[in-house]
Parts: sequence; structure tokens; C-alpha cells
Amino acid sequence: KIMSKVSKLFDSRSKEYNQIYSESSPKRLLHQEKRVRAALVEELVFNYLSTNKEEVVVDVGCGMGNVLLNLKEKGVRAKMYGVDISPDMISLANKKLDLAGYKDINFSAGSLNDIKVSANAVLSLGVIGYQKRQEEFLVGLSNLVDNEGYLIFTTANGDSFLRKARRYLSKLHSLVKGKIKSKGVEFFSIKNKQVESVLTKHGFKLEKRVYITFGLGLFASSIECSIDKFFLKQFSNSFIGKYLSLTVIYVYKKVDSYKH
Repeated sequence: KIMSKVSKLFDSRSKEYNQIYSESSPKRLLHQEKRVRAALVEELVFNYLSTNKEEVVVDVGCGMGNVLLNLKEKGVRAKMYGVDISPDMISLANKKLDLAGYKDINFSAGSLNDIKVSANAVLSLGVIGYQKRQEEFLVGLSNLVDNEGYLIFTTANGDSFLRKARRYLSKLHSLVKGKIKSKGVEFFSIKNKQVESVLTKHGFKLEKRVYITFGLGLFASSIECSIDKFFLKQFSNSFIGKYLSLTVIYVYKKVDSYKH
């Protein structure tokens, strides 16, 4: 039921996503986040994957497929699979794929449970927060990663004061306006120590952690977007980022072959 709600939410958002990724000067912080997040993750994947051997990349919650398509454009030769629970997003991804003409990307509508391949790099951006059981979802993602492979994902920062403030103000705003945001779909945060505990238990080691998105993002504000860019330069890899950023990008490497 939760997943069908999320699917409907993203079907309705699919129409604006093209525009979000092509905005040259975003006024909304969370629009800016999508572009910053995608660019940083593309750079990370490019740095971690070798371009000279056959590899596999899976993107869980691929949306309209822009991350995988951009990786192809940058010369990553891996075979790629993208899944998303929104049929409308996948339809957009396939349209883009037809235009690009790549033969080794496959986009399909579905969820984590529908993925039947293992991969050298598993990506999941902006997806975990929609799962009621985030730790279980992380385990599911980790099971797709080959030994010595990478798991690259984003979470809503559960350690952040700003994230707590945003949540509180957002609830207050809904109460005052009498309007429920995001069609009533909840977005959950998770603390760093929970992520760490799940993944170390499954044979993963932290390679990198990047803090992104500094601000509340409740209203359109180009000033907030400019402040965010400044903070990103200063605090994306610092201890302060842990308490002031809305979002975390994690890179974990599978170091021990974990047996169920």
C-alpha cells in the first residue's frame, strides 16, 4: 500500500522532473539537491569503476534514468539496469534511452525484489527515505553487491538539527494550510550509526561520506540556494556537516564475502 502511494506520487512528479534537471539557476533547494546529488554520484561511480572491463551497475529508484545515461555518456562501459516503481518515470527513461541509442541499458518498472542481477556498483538515490523499514531495505541493496563492489546511496540525515527543524516546520505548515504535502507519503530519516551497524555486519566498509544540502528547502529562495552552494564547499566532508546537512551520500565497499 505504501509503495503504491509512492508510485502514484512519482508518477505525478515525473512531469516536472525533466525541468528540474535542466534548470540553470534553481530557486528551490530540493531541486538543486537533485542535480548536486546526481553529479556527485556520477563522479564517484566514474572514479570507482574501471572503464576497461565488463562491469554491472544497478540503479534502484532510477527515476528518469539520467544518472545511468550520463555515466554512459562519460564513457562507463558497464552493463546497466535501472528500476523504478513509477511506470511514468520508466516511460521517460525509455524515451531518453531511445534517443541516446545505447544498447546495454535496461530500464524497467519494479522494486528492489524484482532485481535478479548482482552488480559491481549498486546505486540508490533519494529512495531509502520512502521505506518504512530502512534497515531491511539497506540489507536488500547490500545483497545485490558483488564482492569488492560498491554500494552508493543517499539517506535523509537523521543526525541533523536542520532535518529535525524541517520536519517540524513542514508539519506546522501542513496544519496551518490544512493541506498534506507529498500526497501524505512520509519520508523517514536514518542516523549514521544505524547505517554503519547494518552495513558493517554485512561485510561492508565505509569508503566515503559526503554531506549535502544545507537549508530548510520549504519555500522557493534563490538566496537559500546560494548559501547551500557555499556551505557545500565548506562542510561537505566536515564534522559540522553531520549536524547541518539534510542529506548524506554514502559509499560503502563490500570487503568480506558475506554468507547468509
